[in-house]
Amino acid sequence: MKIYQPSNVAPSQGIAILAASSLVSGVAIGSATAFISKFIYFIVLFPLGMGFGTGALLGVAVKKGKIRNPSIALGLGILSGVVAYGSLMYGQYINFQQETERIMQSEYSLTDKKQVADQINAVLQQETGDSGFVGFLKFSAKQGTSISRGSSKLKLNDTFTYLLWLIELGIVGFLAASIPFGAASEPFNEDGNDWYGEKQRIGSATEDSKDELIRLLNIDDIAGVSALLSSQADLPLPRIDVYGRTCGAASNSDSVITVSYVSLNAKKQVEAKQLLEGLISESQRSQLVPQISSQNDESVDA
Repeated sequence: MKIYQPSNVAPSQGIAILAASSLVSGVAIGSATAFISKFIYFIVLFPLGMGFGTGALLGVAVKKGKIRNPSIALGLGILSGVVAYGSLMYGQYINFQQETERIMQSEYSLTDKKQVADQINAVLQQETGDSGFVGFLKFSAKQGTSISRGSSKLKLNDTFTYLLWLIELGIVGFLAASIPFGAASEPFNEDGNDWYGEKQRIGSATEDSKDELIRLLNIDDIAGVSALLSSQADLPLPRIDVYGRTCGAASNSDSVITVSYVSLNAKKQVEAKQLLEGLISESQRSQLVPQISSQNDESVDA
């Protein structure tokens, strides 16, 4: 069995789609989160949602653009994460301007927008030494961040506020990059110029057969593998499940075989851990699948 390796091909049109998606999704999700933050904001939780949402959109773009270069997907994912978090912070700067403008209009009867903007910048310059967006960031850090826990509140100083922002940026960037990276690493059929289809269960084996099954796959002994597998779907856990994936656009080309270890975790939930994934030829697959079917027929006849 051959180990699958991405071809690192990235069509120019696909890169354009992914790059545009990176910028658009980053700005849209960051701006939307900034608007919501006017009313409520949960530290870490919101960045998790931002990163997952951005990464999910980029994962779709990777599939649509047929990008099988994980490095490009990773780089544009990181860019999207930075854009998303930057849009959040800039959106909060706009919120700050609007709220300060409202206060000045109601308390000081200032209606000239330029005069209000000059006053805001003057305050930021006096407090932080910088005006505009940079001054706002420094001012926000200087004000600190309050974290509520039950009835108590923890106030972070400027150093820890910067550290919190860095952690949140890391969360957004990690999720925004890791999801498209995983999508670009998925098996792609170069002959059919399309992604492989959904996994279909081929058979299962007992836990005791794990090492032998993997050894036989690595030496291309498909007959030996099929002898270890059963089509019985309810083998007791833990067990080894084997799945196959084909490409509809090139049904006669290589198939993807995935070997997973299925067991119960500490919470008594079924979980699967991938042990091996690789490619087998059409002749090897046809040798594997019918043998399992015939074994099952023989057991039924008996």
